[in-house]
Amino acid sequence: MNIDKRLNLVIPIEDEGRITAYVHSMPISEASFRANYMVIAKTFSAIYGQGLAGLSGPRVALYLMEEIAKTDGVWEKVEKTLIADMRRLSNFIVPGQDPIPLQEALDKKLISPEDASEVENAIAFFTVTSSMHRKAVLEAILEGAMSYWSGQITRSSPTEFAASLKTLTAPVSTGAKETLSSIPS
Repeated sequence: MNIDKRLNLVIPIEDEGRITAYVHSMPISEASFRANYMVIAKTFSAIYGQGLAGLSGPRVALYLMEEIAKTDGVWEKVEKTLIADMRRLSNFIVPGQDPIPLQEALDKKLISPEDASEVENAIAFFTVTSSMHRKAVLEAILEGAMSYWSGQITRSSPTEFAASLKTLTAPVSTGAKETLSSIPS
């Protein structure tokens, strides 16, 4: 195991059952965690305390975080620091193209509002979980939770992950015609 590379999250974005793009997200820094630890810890407790972990947690984590931060009167701070940091550490990847920051993809409406909600909630879950769980159990917990959401855990950087993808292209006709054989197979 390569201990100096951190776990990253990859979330596929699908259209009609076909993956059209991915969002690659990296964990927040220790400084970002320290600046927002109480909201992160309360969100973690709410996710697990209400039985939302693997099945529901990735779908509602950001909503819980927002609700907790608003109740505590710190939502503006959390939005300007933690949420901005989560977006900064996330990249939108279309196979065959260079990654772009998630915020840019959101601003250009390259992601539907429904997909954006799913992605940002999954990133919040990943952020909370990766900030609070011990490293010894983190990979197993994240892989289990993300398996329900078609997400995956990787140690690749956004650029490495993008380079590993095949370019999505339509099949090209070679002009050759299929010859049917009269010999039974």
